Amino acid sequence: MLAFFKPSSQQTYTDLGLLVLRIFVFIMLIPHGYDKLLSFLDGANDFPDPLHVGVRFSHFMTVLGEVFIPLLLIFGLFTRIAAVVEIGLFLVIAFVIHASDPFGDKEHALLYLVPSLALLLTGAGKYSLDAALFQKK
Repeated sequence: MLAFFKPSSQQTYTDLGLLVLRIFVFIMLIPHGYDKLLSFLDGANDFPDPLHVGVRFSHFMTVLGEVFIPLLLIFGLFTRIAAVVEIGLFLVIAFVIHASDPFGDKEHALLYLVPSLALLLTGAGKYSLDAALFQKK
């Protein structure tokens, strides 16, 4: 039992931690994008366009980042590329859309930004599709 609390070089704990991080953090993100997906499919044109790339494109990129990219991260597929997309999305949300807002309004975006940064640095770990598909045998 005490061995569990000792610092360990055992990669298994790290890989399990990455799996838990990927699954639970990004499952919680998908409901935030679901309503945006429905409004995008309905053709809504009242979405913020903070980077002046077009309302539909901004809406599409947000849906991508809040619904489809999290699925890649949950399964650990193309993890580092997916993490870069999430980092970009949440930087824009925190520091462009909420630029003049108090910290509390930025907090939600920052709470998703940090795990995305961690996954960019670490990759998905052993329990992922990245490991199954791309790891040398």
